[in-house]
Amino acid sequence: MVCMKAAAEIQKKMDDLEVFRKRTEILTGAKLREVEKINSAIAVQDSIRSKTGRWGGSKEIRKWREAR
Repeated sequence: MVCMKAAAEIQKKMDDLEVFRKRTEILTGAKLREVEKINSAIAVQDSIRSKTGRWGGSKEIRKWREAR
């Protein structure tokens, strides 16, 4: 009887560890996807920035405001 209780207790702990492992995998995978998306966005911004040359947004906004 004691052996069966111990076995059941061990099985419950193993199940809890398995749930924890799966949740950790999900969270880690989500974090990696988030980092990949950020890196992709940075690459797109850099490519756009290289195409604009010396254009300055602040100067353009100032021109528009002064023109009104």
